[in-house]
Amino acid sequence: MHFRDRFGPVICCILFVAIFVLLKTELVVVRSGLNGPQYGLLLFIFPGVVTAHVIRNFQLFYVFLGALLAIPVCYLLRMLYFVRVRTLFQEMAYAGSAIFWCVMGALFYLLLRTAVNQMNRR
Repeated sequence: MHFRDRFGPVICCILFVAIFVLLKTELVVVRSGLNGPQYGLLLFIFPGVVTAHVIRNFQLFYVFLGALLAIPVCYLLRMLYFVRVRTLFQEMAYAGSAIFWCVMGALFYLLLRTAVNQMNRR
């Protein structure tokens, strides 16, 4: 196992938690109203892209693992420092959506990398 592969989930976890904190402290405000769509979830694409770029093998697995490791940390931060306005089930749905967008970021990066490699071969 390569050094980058070993610390890939840690990188993803740190970036995931950083984006979570930025969104919850409203340093980055990406919403139109209180009950409207949460466009801030799209920011979770970036940990997936960065982690997939750093890791050489099994990018999707390590991105998914890093996002899963970040969820308990985010929930603990949410309970300790932020006002709880959602139920546990709503928080789990938010976490599931964040994991989805994180893995989609890795998939998008892998798609672009494959397309660029195919264009360079011709």
